[in-house]
Formats: sequence, structure tokens, C-alpha cells
Amino acid sequence: MKLKTIKLLTITLFLSTASAVVAQSQDSLFIDLNTALEIALSENPTVKVADMEIAKKEYAKKSAYGALLPQFDLIGQYQRAIERQTVYFDEGMGKMFGGGGIDPTQYTPEELFVMQTVGKMFAPDPEASQEGIQMGRLNMYTAGVNVSMPLVVPSLWKNIQMSKVDIELAMEKARSSRIELTNQIKKMFYSLLLAQDSHEVFKKTYTNDSLNLENIRSRFNQGVVAEYDVITADVRLKSLIPSILQSENMMKIAELQLKMLMGIDSETPLKVIGSLDDYRDVMFDIIVPADTSLTHNSDMKQFDLQAQMVQKAYEMQKLQFAPSLVTSFNYMYMSQNNNFKFKNYRWDPYSTIGISLAIPLFNGGQRYHNLKQSEIQLYQLSEQRKNVERGLKLAVKNNYDLMTKSMEQVVASESAVQQARKGYEITQKRYETGMGTIVEVNSAALAVTAAELQYRNAIYDFLSAKSDMEKVIGYDIEPVQKVN
Repeated sequence: MKLKTIKLLTITLFLSTASAVVAQSQDSLFIDLNTALEIALSENPTVKVADMEIAKKEYAKKSAYGALLPQFDLIGQYQRAIERQTVYFDEGMGKMFGGGGIDPTQYTPEELFVMQTVGKMFAPDPEASQEGIQMGRLNMYTAGVNVSMPLVVPSLWKNIQMSKVDIELAMEKARSSRIELTNQIKKMFYSLLLAQDSHEVFKKTYTNDSLNLENIRSRFNQGVVAEYDVITADVRLKSLIPSILQSENMMKIAELQLKMLMGIDSETPLKVIGSLDDYRDVMFDIIVPADTSLTHNSDMKQFDLQAQMVQKAYEMQKLQFAPSLVTSFNYMYMSQNNNFKFKNYRWDPYSTIGISLAIPLFNGGQRYHNLKQSEIQLYQLSEQRKNVERGLKLAVKNNYDLMTKSMEQVVASESAVQQARKGYEITQKRYETGMGTIVEVNSAALAVTAAELQYRNAIYDFLSAKSDMEKVIGYDIEPVQKVN
């Protein structure tokens, strides 16, 4: 009865695994590491957003240049007078137009007549002049064009320089997002390989232990071994099932996370090509570069660009004290009427051209205090950069030490795997000849499983540390090409 139960569990387990493999092989997306990186760098939303940010900064740069070009505005205005303006004329106006203030020899008789008449209208007598005259009409319309252009505005020039640095910063952030995504893809790809390899180790162990249990059960039926051996072998076989299921769950989680990073649908069947063993020989051909000056590190480059931005802002604050010169031109048509009979309106032109000079004198100390803020921000960035640089150098050293330690562990684990397999074969033969116990067999089998898992974990640790090292130094560490 127990034998049937074990067979049923084995068949169920492997049928579920086989069905998953068959379902996955149908229309599956087969990928290696390079393919995963290519898909992620073209489909991941984070990278797309970073590229859009560069385009946005390009438009901002063009906008900064546009501030130096002439600005044209069409102007239309309507005003309704509620109370018209009242003006007053002193007695001197009447004397001037009446002849007291002019030379009669300079004008024709007709012009003298008009001037005398107007003079009487303005000031026929002193008492009448005190009442004033209302000027203008109820409706006033204005339409025309206004043109303005900065001639000397230093802050605009500095703003253009800031926009150029801003584009460089956006490009560096886009590069940083690609480096970060590459690091995440690599580590998740290696995690999936580790889960797959661990699953294969547990399945292989389960198969061997199933055959071993049947052999022990057969020998028990023959009266060669005790029932304790059957029970021990049965317990060991069943204890492997949670490990197999856990490794399957790890595979699913790693696969879903890899799909998310790649920017593909979670329902897309995915099949990863290769195993961690494929990276065993390559890891010994990799030489960590001696240059760890962080020249290509994206975080340091972003700090330097941000420092340039703050420096430009500081210089712009200083230029707020400089004078500015702006030219303007207006060409307008005006009409004043007391009714709304538009066809009878008369439009009179009015135009001006001028230059405006502004010299900053005092604005409550705002310019001075803004300048001091920029100085403090420059100092803050300098101190922050020192702290980040220390942390990155420590990360380089830690990753280098971890890579070296992992390489040593791989070599040691390879030897441990060979010795564990040899010890397992010896304990099996001793058990078959009656010189050994089932406990020794189980212990040897457990040692083989642990050694194989440790070997694959050592490779994964090396690849993970290598990926982190590449992220810090800012470029991929390639293996040395061997010359045949």
C-alpha cells in the first residue's frame, strides 16, 4: 500500500512538471541573457520615460533660445467710459492762441483767424475756464501689433547655458536608468537560472531516492533489511517534496519578475536558455579592471552635472544685478465713438518705437539672499558628493571581495561535489553488502544535494556581485579573449 502511495506521488509530481513543460514549450518565448536585455531596454516603461525626459529637455532648450528672438503680439482692446475725463486750461492758453504769445508774421490770415477763435473757446473769460472741458468719447477701440525684443539681458544667456547642462543631466539619468535596469535584468535572470538548477537537483535526487526506496522495500520483502530502513527511506523521499514545490514557486516568482522588468505580458510563456554551469568557465576569464576611479559611474556624473547646474544658477543670480536693455515697437489703430455704428467709425493710426533700460537698484534684498542660497547649495552638493564617493568606493571593494570569495567557493564546491558523490557510491555499496546503515546512505545523499546546491549558489553569488560591480563602475566587465 505504501509502495502504491509513493508511486502515485511520484507520477503526480512528474506529470505536473511534464505538463508545465509541454504547456511552456507551446509558443514559448525562448530567451538568453542578451535577448532579455534587448527586449527590456526597448520595452521597459522606465527607459521609455527617461528617453521622453530627454526630448522634453530639448524642447526646453529651444524655448530658452526663443526668449532671445522678437516677440510679436496682436492687441485688441475695448474700453467704455463711465465718466469722461475733465481737463482745465489756464488763461495763458487763451492768450497764446488768441495772439498774445505768437508772431503774426509767421502765419497766414486764415491760420491767425483759427487760432484766435480757438483761443476764445479755451478761455473766453477766467470764470468760464474754471468749469473745465470733458474730453474723449464713450467707446474707445484699440487694435494693432506690439513687437518687443531683448537686446542685452544677461540672465537669458545664462539660462541657455543651464538648459544645455539640463539636457546632459537628462541624458545621464537615462543612461543611469539603463544601467539600473541592466543590473536588475541580469540578477533576475541569474535568479531564475538558480531556481531552475535547484529544481533539477531536487528532481534528480527525488528520482534516485524513489529507486532507492523501491530497492529497499524489495529487500525488506525478502527479509534482508529491517522495516526501519524502509520507513527512513520513505520519510526522506517525502521530505523532498516541499523542496521541489518551493523551487517551483521560486521559478514562477523569478519568471514573473523577469517578465515585468522586460516589459512583456505576464501571460506570455517564457523559457530561459542555459544554466549556471554555462558561466563556470567564463568567470575565471574575467579580470576586474584596476581603474576604480568611478569615472564612468552614473551617480558621480549626475552629481557633477547638478553641481554645474547650481553653479550656473549662482552665476544667474549674480547677473540679476546687471542692467538690461529691451527694445519695443507699437503700431496701433484707435477709434473713439459715442454709438455703435461701426460702419461710420474713423480709425486713426498711432505708433511708437523705443528702448527701455532697466538698472536694478533695490528689491528688498531678494537678489542678495537668493545669491547666498545658491552658495550654500553649492557647498551642500560638494559635501554630498564626498559621501557618495566614499560609499561607491566601499561598494567596489565589497563586490570585488565577494567575487574573489565566490570563485574560491566554486573551486571548493566542485571538489566537494565530487567527493560527496564518491562517498554516496561507497555508502550505497556498503549498505548493499550489509556493512553500512540506511542512516549513512541518507547522510551521504544529503551531502551530495547540499554540495550541488552550494556549487550553484557560489556561481550565482559571483554573477550577482559581478553585475553589481558593473553597475558601480558604469560599464560591463567582459572576459578576456583567449588567443588560439
